[in-house]
Amino acid sequence: MGVSLVRIDYAPGGWLNPPHTHPRATEPVFVLYGALDVGFVTTAIRLVSRTIARGDVFAFPRGLVHLQRNAPPPSSPP
Repeated sequence: MGVSLVRIDYAPGGWLNPPHTHPRATEPVFVLYGALDVGFVTTAIRLVSRTIARGDVFAFPRGLVHLQRNAPPPSSPP
């Protein structure tokens, strides 16, 4: 199984890692701190998206278009 690994430190403010693919590798994501919005498009053209937080793991399947961005902080109640 091919695996793509990288460490990315996202700056505050909703920074985006644009949609891309890894044709020969699955990409696991582990959140060390903060939160990350993640998503991928299935072969049936369905968007799968989640917000993952500290300690969570998410995997992008091999070859599918995917993206991630720094999740904005939760809104304070009025």
